[in-house]
Amino acid sequence: MAHKLHRRWLILILLLVGFFLDGSLSLVLSPSLFAGDLQVAPQLLLMEMVLATFVAPDEPWLFWLALFFGFFYDLFYTGIIGQYTLIVPVVYLLTRYLLTYFQQKFVYRLATNVIAVLLAQVILYALAVFFALSNQNVWAFISNVLAPTILFNIILFAICYWPSQKLLDLMYRE
Repeated sequence: MAHKLHRRWLILILLLVGFFLDGSLSLVLSPSLFAGDLQVAPQLLLMEMVLATFVAPDEPWLFWLALFFGFFYDLFYTGIIGQYTLIVPVVYLLTRYLLTYFQQKFVYRLATNVIAVLLAQVILYALAVFFALSNQNVWAFISNVLAPTILFNIILFAICYWPSQKLLDLMYRE
């Protein structure tokens, strides 16, 4: 089932929307997302990367786009180069790998997104512990960061999946 893709620039638009919605949601919902020990991070850029990879897994420039968006995400939001510069391309590569086992269905895309968010949060936690930026134990991380972030991103996926998929469907010529 090979489809000829056109209007590949829609992937760039989709990634830009995910990029800016990450920061916007964090800012608007910050009283709820970062209350007390709770730290919930929207990961819409990762979601859009997963969806784009499902649609165009063999596009050679998608890896470089993931690297660029990860680097730009680091510059724009965190100021520490390396975290998302590593995470976004790894999510792309992981998604490409999982495509050999997963079908083109909603539940598989959701599962891949959950795996991507899980991987991103574990990498961020491991880097924070390694560089002594956090002294949070593993159980506190799981209950205060990982589980709420995964649940929140499942809700975001359910809300944003259909509009994102409709935009990506425009890439197929009829």
